[in-house]
Amino acid sequence: MKVAIIGHTGMGGQLLTQELLLRGHHITGLALDAEKCPPQKNLSSITCNILDDSYESVVNNIRGHDVVVSAFSGGHEVDMQVYYRQVEATRKIIRCFKQAKGRYLIYIGGAASLYVKPGMQMFDDPRFPQWYFGIAPAEHLRWLGDITHESFFFAAAERREKGLLARSEPDHELQQAVAGWKRVPLLEGCRVALDLFEADKGFNWSFLSPPWFYRPGKKVGGYQTGVDFMLMDNGIPASISVPDLQMAVADEVENQFLLHKHWTVAGVN
Repeated sequence: MKVAIIGHTGMGGQLLTQELLLRGHHITGLALDAEKCPPQKNLSSITCNILDDSYESVVNNIRGHDVVVSAFSGGHEVDMQVYYRQVEATRKIIRCFKQAKGRYLIYIGGAASLYVKPGMQMFDDPRFPQWYFGIAPAEHLRWLGDITHESFFFAAAERREKGLLARSEPDHELQQAVAGWKRVPLLEGCRVALDLFEADKGFNWSFLSPPWFYRPGKKVGGYQTGVDFMLMDNGIPASISVPDLQMAVADEVENQFLLHKHWTVAGVN
C-alpha cells in the first residue's frame, strides 16, 4: 500500500513510519523538518508546512495514496496558538484530502474528546484537571516533565517511585500545582477536530483518540480497542506505549475496520 503520513518525524509519526515500512508498505512522509528523517528504502520524505503551504501543494503531496494518516500536532505549550494550529491544520487537511479524492484518512487526536460517561467528555469532567493529573503513574509524570519542563511533574514522579502513594491515590501536591490548568490548548484543539469529522460522513475517515496515559515505552505487542468512551484500568484511565498505539494505527491502515468511528486503544499486560 501507499501511505502518506503527515507529521512523520514526530514522536508517534516516526514509529508509525517504521512499523509500516517493516510491513512492506511505501511511505510518503510530510513534515516541517523532513530532513531529520534518514533516507530509507520505500520512504519519501517531503518538507511540507500544512499551515503555510498552498492547498495545491498539500493536495499534490497526498494525492494517489491508499491511506493518509494525520499525526499532526499543534504543540504542547500552554498557548492558544497551539489551539489555532491544531484546528486550522485539521480543517485544511480535511479539505485537501477531499480535493485529492483521498480513499481513507486516519486522524490521531487527543483524549479530551473521549467520554467518561454518557454525554460527558473528559475535558468537561469536573475532576479535570486535578484528578487526571493527580493519579498519573511515575513514568507518565516523567514524560510530562520532559515535554513541559515543569519541575513539579518530576517531584511527583519521585513520590510515586518511592511508594509514598498507592496506585490510584491522587497526589495532592500535584493537584494543587495543576489546579489552574483549565486551558490545555492541544487537548481542546483535538476535541474541536473531532467535531469537524463527525459533522461530515461524506468522506472516509477514522478518528483515534489515544488514552490519557499515552507515553513513550516498550512495545508489548498487543492492545484493546474501545469506541467513544475512555478505557479504564482498575478505576483509573488506561495507558498505552507509543509503539503499541502505532501498531494499532498500522493495523487500521491495513484493515480499515473503523470507518467513521471515534475510537481509542489501551495496552494489555
